[in-house]
Parts: sequence; structure tokens; C-alpha cells
Amino acid sequence: MIEEIYIGNYSNNIKICEFEDGKLKIVSQSEFIENPSYLHINNDILYAVSETKKGSISSFKIGNNSLINTSEKIIMQSLPCYITTNEARSSLLVANYESGSLIMYNLEPNGNIGSKKYYKSYNNANMHFAEFVGDNIYGIDLGNDNIYIYDINMELLSTIKFEPKSAPRHLVMSKDKKTIYVVTELSNQIYVFEKNKNEFKNVQKISTLENESIKSYAGAIKISKNNKNVYVTNRGHDSISVFAVDNGKLELIQNISTYGNFPRDIMLNENEKFLLVANQKSNNIVVYERNLNSGKLSRIKNADVIMDKPSCIVSRKAEV
Repeated sequence: MIEEIYIGNYSNNIKICEFEDGKLKIVSQSEFIENPSYLHINNDILYAVSETKKGSISSFKIGNNSLINTSEKIIMQSLPCYITTNEARSSLLVANYESGSLIMYNLEPNGNIGSKKYYKSYNNANMHFAEFVGDNIYGIDLGNDNIYIYDINMELLSTIKFEPKSAPRHLVMSKDKKTIYVVTELSNQIYVFEKNKNEFKNVQKISTLENESIKSYAGAIKISKNNKNVYVTNRGHDSISVFAVDNGKLELIQNISTYGNFPRDIMLNENEKFLLVANQKSNNIVVYERNLNSGKLSRIKNADVIMDKPSCIVSRKAEV
């Protein structure tokens, strides 16, 4: 099975790659886009932020080894760092780190970015994540150590507060949406919450590092489709921590080098036999084979791909 892989970065285009049997190959690239640091795919449209001081967001039609720019908006919000759409592809969310804001846009039937719908901002905020979850929206404010839960009209319903300077960054959820795993950038922990209606109970805090004295910054967090493993990158320690999940709780079962510097993102491929990591500061993508029983990783030697400042990896199944 060939998979289409798209890699965002702190450079000037989006890399278009093919991935098959553990081998990654660059086949093309997009036209110029500055700092396309985060990407999201919905069907045949790829959305990207341009992480700059003015900030912009773009949509691209996915073609045969090509990305055709179909819409772009300069949003005048500093350092947009996360972008996503709802499943119906009628709305788009963007989180803006330095401006501390969340914006929702309407999407046109063809996937193009339309008019601004809602806007939220907070003092001293660093918004780092926004996601549609059923009839709710979750926004993560790294600067104020909060997660905001909104209704679909972005009216605030509740706030999950974290310990000061823990810096919540990203989250993943179990299939039933009842268990939430939040990675914290500065305290290098995963907070596990159990959700009951609109109440969130913290049932576990676990370090992403075996040695908590190491200076490091937790980054990406991913969960396997069967919900049996959670993966986190450690930037500074330059490793991936592998957790086993048992009744929602986590146990650290492996910590493996990323064979590079500052692992910004990771991605499980379609059949989850492989995991890819983007090492931003050493300019390389490293590929691992994944044990489907334990979830543990082993590096595939001589499979690294060199590219400039990779920061985000997303995939789209191309053909069988």
C-alpha cells in the first residue's frame, strides 16, 4: 500500500512524499508558502498555517503528486500553529500562539476558506491547539495552563485548570471520547482525565521521561487506533516515550532515541506498522517499525530522509 505523506516545516514549501513498506521518498513539493508548520487533511483538501507574525492560512487541492493552492487568508494573528476542520468540512479552526487567539472560519462547499465566524482571545494566552469534539470545541492555552471547553458557537462551557507553568500543549482522546490524554510541554507529563458529561476528573499524571531532571520539552502526542498505546516526543532529551494503556491508565514501557534533534512531530502510518518522527533541528525524518502487539518501536536503519526543519507529518492513503 502506497501512502501519500505531506510534511510541513519551517521552510518555504510543503514536501509531498510517498511511503511504502517502511520507505519514505520525496516526490514533489508545493509552491511557495512561508513556514507551513502545521497541516491538516480533510478528504482531498490540505489545510496549512503559515506561522509568521502576520499569519495566514491556506487550502490546497490534492492532486497527483501535487498541491494546488485554492484559497488563502492573511489573518493578522501572530504565529498560527494549529489548524483543523470539522468532519463535515463546513468549519475550520486555527490556534494562534503569540496572539493568544482562536478563530473559526466558514468553509465553502469546495473546501475553500470563507468568512470569519467566531473569534476568542485571552490575556497572556498562548493558544496551541483547537479541535472539534462532537458538539464541543476544545482549545488549549499553554500560556495560562488551561483547556477551554466551548459549545459549537464558541461559548465557554467550562475550563480545565492545570498546575502553574505545566504548559498543556496537545491532547488525544480514546475512541469513546471518555478518556483524554494531555501532554504538558514544561512539566513533561501526561495528564489523564476521565470525562463524565461535562465533568473532567484527573485520574493520573505520569512523566514522559525516565529521568525527570533532564531539561526537555514534551511535544507531540498520538494514540494508536486500538487505544492500547500512547506516544510522546521529548524535545531536548530527543526521544520518543511509548506508553501502554490499561483501563485508561498509562505505563511507560519504552523510551527510544529519535536519532536527531528536537522531535517536533510523530505519525503512525495507516496500518500502524510504522511510526515516523520529524526532527526539526537536525533536518531529518526517522522511520521506526512498530510491534503491533506491544507497541514498541525499533528504528529502520538507512531509512532516514533529509529535509529542512520538518515540523508536522500527515498522511493520506493513495492506493492499494
